[in-house]
Amino acid sequence: MKNFTAEHVAKNLIKFCQEKNIKYLFISGNGASGKTELSKLICEISKNIGTVNIINMDDFVVDTKLRSSAKIKWTDCVTGEIHSGKYSTVFSESYFLQNIKAILCNLERGNNYWYWPKRAKSQEECVIELKSDAILTIIEGIGSVYLEQDFKKSLSIFICCSKKIEIDRRIKRAKYSNEQNRNDVENQYLERNRQFESIILPYKDNHNLVLESLSDFSFNVNKDEFNVLQ
Repeated sequence: MKNFTAEHVAKNLIKFCQEKNIKYLFISGNGASGKTELSKLICEISKNIGTVNIINMDDFVVDTKLRSSAKIKWTDCVTGEIHSGKYSTVFSESYFLQNIKAILCNLERGNNYWYWPKRAKSQEECVIELKSDAILTIIEGIGSVYLEQDFKKSLSIFICCSKKIEIDRRIKRAKYSNEQNRNDVENQYLERNRQFESIILPYKDNHNLVLESLSDFSFNVNKDEFNVLQ
């Protein structure tokens, strides 16, 4: 198992995509595994080469109130038990997938596209412009597994991390400090992870590149189908 820095991974991905005329990079994986960080790093390193579009799947999630009011049944892959709960972001029904497909089709046809991200406070300041002449378009988020099979000229990446790393990063992200909050985060993790392992993890082997994110944001490489990182 080889280990690479995030910068090495980003640079090699950019080089490979340019050489192979890859236009779409789909990045999935469990929460806090470093999907967004890697996307931003690719964008930063590419700024002297050309534009990189980033589409965050979170911007296309169905409103929380609607998802909370609806219930879905799912089967635990370990115990075989059937659970009932709200639509979390592991389920395809939680996304406006057709909206993202429409955006990508517009880009393929040479049309620029603008959208207002979900968490934006000001349309004038936060509207996102996606350029049809971008050297690469990144679609990042857990739900990207439901899109990648529909587009050619693409490379798919799956990033995972350990329970401890995910919880530590979630706590740091939310600026939690006391032990009670840590217990809350750990309890939330257990539910999310059961769903993730049952619904999303089966897609892992379909990805071209499988990475394990470490505490320093470097990566172990578990699968590299096209020798991207060599």
